[in-house]
Amino acid sequence: AAAAAASSLPLGALAQHAPMGDIVKRYIPGTHEALPVVGLGAPDVFFRYREEGGKELSQQILKTMIDMGGRLCDTPARFEPDEPDPVFGEIMDDMGGIQDELFLTTKISLPNSAPGRAAGIADAERAFNYLGKDPIDMMFVHNMNDMANKYPIVQEYKAEGRARFIGVSRTRTTDFTALREFMVKERPDVVLLGYSIYQQGPAEQDVMAVAQDLGIAMIAVEAFKAGEDGALFSKVAGVEVPEFAREIGIETWAQYSLKWILGDPAMTAVVTETSRPHHVVDNMTAAFGEYPDQATRRKMSDFLLALS
Repeated sequence: AAAAAASSLPLGALAQHAPMGDIVKRYIPGTHEALPVVGLGAPDVFFRYREEGGKELSQQILKTMIDMGGRLCDTPARFEPDEPDPVFGEIMDDMGGIQDELFLTTKISLPNSAPGRAAGIADAERAFNYLGKDPIDMMFVHNMNDMANKYPIVQEYKAEGRARFIGVSRTRTTDFTALREFMVKERPDVVLLGYSIYQQGPAEQDVMAVAQDLGIAMIAVEAFKAGEDGALFSKVAGVEVPEFAREIGIETWAQYSLKWILGDPAMTAVVTETSRPHHVVDNMTAAFGEYPDQATRRKMSDFLLALS
């Protein structure tokens, strides 16, 4: 109820609904860099201002995360060759130039990028420009596209000090063979992985085990995916969160999914996309309190999958 009411609060007031205590942070393995365990992905309002809500809505989404202790942002990067840059850089500028207060990721080798080295460098330089941050905190080769040309680029940016951490993203697939082989061979700093209760097969679990063994950070996306992005909520419509989950502080299905993900010992953080401030409050609430042990995670998974 508090989260629902929060949608009408003025900018800056939403943080009053934050849980008591400190936000949970986890270290990128082998470093002193601690990230709040829940952050923001790239909702549509970070690409373009909406006609309804405009710039204020876009700022409110980001400010709500910050006011609740968040810092991690997986930034917009799906460029079309002739389209304007996403507005996310402008949002940060208008909020006082807060780029250095945030932990920002970016990606090269985007779906509409040409193959080859020049296109990858163009992706990266465009991101540096519009985000207004150089060095960038984390740079991925998107979905392992054109790895022979693109991964050497992110390695070079790291060697030059322009990318602090590097790795790859891998989503929308059931074949993680290439990812596993890459992780073992290259030992990247981080992998951005599609991971949820509905995306937790043997291949995903194998990747998580490799990450834990080798000390590779894992950031989850698609937390609410169940066939389609966000489809989890249609599956649980009208269903109460079970009492065994409420016993560890889980009040909503969003928190249920996020806390299940963060209960995996290999998981560093998770990012979510939403254009509603009260959903930011709900999602960020999962960054507080305790997390399920492995027995409880199995129980959570069995309960949710039984609804399908």
